Amino acid sequence: MNKIIPILPCQSIKEQVAFYEYLGFEIIQISNRPNPYAVVRYGALEMHFYGSKRTLPNENPTMCYLVVDDVSHVYDKFTSGLKENIGKIPRSGIPRISKLKDLADDRRFVVTDLGGNTLFIGTPNAKVNEPSFFRTIESIDFAQKFEILYDLMYSKEDVHSAFNMMVKFFPEDLISINVEHLDSAKILLVALDILLQRNKIVNQEINDRLNELFNGCDMQNPDWKKILQKYNDIIDGE
Repeated sequence: MNKIIPILPCQSIKEQVAFYEYLGFEIIQISNRPNPYAVVRYGALEMHFYGSKRTLPNENPTMCYLVVDDVSHVYDKFTSGLKENIGKIPRSGIPRISKLKDLADDRRFVVTDLGGNTLFIGTPNAKVNEPSFFRTIESIDFAQKFEILYDLMYSKEDVHSAFNMMVKFFPEDLISINVEHLDSAKILLVALDILLQRNKIVNQEINDRLNELFNGCDMQNPDWKKILQKYNDIIDGE
């Protein structure tokens, strides 16, 4: 079978391998002489690393896209491993791991390892159940604007532009926006996340309205279960 194996740089082979072990990778090979080199594997995924003192993690432009069959499962395994080994999920700095995102083409998350290498890990939407659930709403007036807002926030990861668009193209009073309750919850979730990342504090008015919606809906409904899980992830910083 033909395949491509990435060979990525890092400053310390020992620390790099330890990080990937935390994620759940298996060490296949590690050596320090004559040149630092390591091979790790996660299922069918294999990655190689070489040590280079010239590597500056904050300036490393190296990127790799890894296609997996079930990105949600991989994400759960990675984050569980990090919690177990370092006690938290690092969302900023190096290393770090992003939240799971539903985008136009795939469901994905992003890992930046100790070497500063960026790994995009995703499952194409053709293989994902209801891939556009969080990204789409039924409202004719706001559907297109919401998709753009969502992509600015979660694909571009541009909180500043997302905030500016929200202010310009959505009503100032999002609580009373004239849409169905499920649409309202999706809009408020994104607004809650934007304001939380921008201001570093939960917007109480939006938070209260979301809880009102939860209390008034059928929580046995699969859609509302997803909304509640997304809400908890945002509030808990997951």
